[in-house]
Amino acid sequence: MTQALHDWRFRSSGALNFDATPLILITGFTSQNKDRRPGFFDGTVSWAAYVSEAKLARVVFVADSSFGEPSILSHLKDRPERLSVFQLQDVSEESVRRILERRLTPDKLDLSDAHLKAIGGRYMDIAALLGHMRHGVAADEAVRWLLETAEVTVRRLLLTGQPEAKWTRPQLWRAVRHLTEGTGLAVPYDVILWNVFRGDEGALRSMKESNLIAVNPRKSENSWTLRYEVEAGSPLYAEVFRRLVQNEGLAAVLDLEVAKEDVAREQKSMDAYEAELVKIEEILDARRDWWWIRPSTDEQLEKRRTQLVDLIMEQHKKLEKYHKARRKAMSILGHHADRFHERAKRKKS
Repeated sequence: MTQALHDWRFRSSGALNFDATPLILITGFTSQNKDRRPGFFDGTVSWAAYVSEAKLARVVFVADSSFGEPSILSHLKDRPERLSVFQLQDVSEESVRRILERRLTPDKLDLSDAHLKAIGGRYMDIAALLGHMRHGVAADEAVRWLLETAEVTVRRLLLTGQPEAKWTRPQLWRAVRHLTEGTGLAVPYDVILWNVFRGDEGALRSMKESNLIAVNPRKSENSWTLRYEVEAGSPLYAEVFRRLVQNEGLAAVLDLEVAKEDVAREQKSMDAYEAELVKIEEILDARRDWWWIRPSTDEQLEKRRTQLVDLIMEQHKKLEKYHKARRKAMSILGHHADRFHERAKRKKS
């Protein structure tokens, strides 16, 4: 094909008065099948990058997510200005209802507004819903199947993680918590970047490539500055996130894991500050008998000691907050265990 493009360019040069650059459309790759044949996807991307940079053709990849973006950027030598990304938005609930009306008989159109909100306007989810209902599955049952399938996927990722992903299970649960706090509102990019990923943008992009979250541009109301917001990867995932948060027992288990990680991180900083403070105290105690030491040196040590005391107090507040979350999660799990034991005793008696 590369030779054919070269031949086309040679024949058309000077003969056409308009841009006749061929447009090549590549579709069919998904995050699940791109590694089915090792090297095939990367080879295709490498070829597409070559013909694009050589201006032999324009190449468009059509995909259901941004899984291919890192590979494409790497073959473009990490120059994002050479890559144009167009993200199609989900269709509205009214549009989904019209789509279903055209493809289903009236007796099957018993989808409520709650059903439509749960499914959302993502093409793959609508197609899956239509597939179930065309085979005689009732609307309630079809929606339940889709939600349960998505919930199983998210639960598995929360409990076992994803191989080769840069994000961790606690980070995914933190993201779920943040995305369900605002009753459907998108979360500012910087809030997710710091509170969930501690500034690790690579981990955030990795979670985006896993289709668990979506990053959407938003224009600022007060300026032309472009802002970004983070949402659930799809309306279906948004509904699953809400259900998982409402699962008190599972939420407590994941909250406990997150709290323990937070405690360990802050305790490590606390230990480092305290160790340095002890050393400074030892130096100051020893120098009180060294009359020839310049006072300026002691003043610097005193300032550092004061700073360390302030930092330790800050860490203490953080630790108290995370220990409170840990105790709350353990209390919930304890109550669940007590109720189970009570039911078991009643059944035996």
